[in-house]
Amino acid sequence: MSVWVNPDVEEIVAGLEGVTAEVVKTANRGARKLKANIAKRTGRMAGSVSAERVGSKDAFFGISDEGALGYNYGHHNSWADEQVQGSYVIEQTVREM
Repeated sequence: MSVWVNPDVEEIVAGLEGVTAEVVKTANRGARKLKANIAKRTGRMAGSVSAERVGSKDAFFGISDEGALGYNYGHHNSWADEQVQGSYVIEQTVREM
């Protein structure tokens, strides 16, 4: 048995009443959780966490601080010549959602 799926199904679903609101709500919830998770550790980057709408149907959350990648995934501290383990706070936040 074969079934035809409209190739524009993503656009159709994204345009349904309530879907965009839920997407924005989820991005805001993710930003709140990410801020809280960062605050538990250092709090220094929590102010750079935000949720933003993209276009008319999408939203995202993340960290805008330039040190976010090193903080999340780890980095090499050249002054101490040692590897600093990452916090993986972004992955933790997504798992908690």
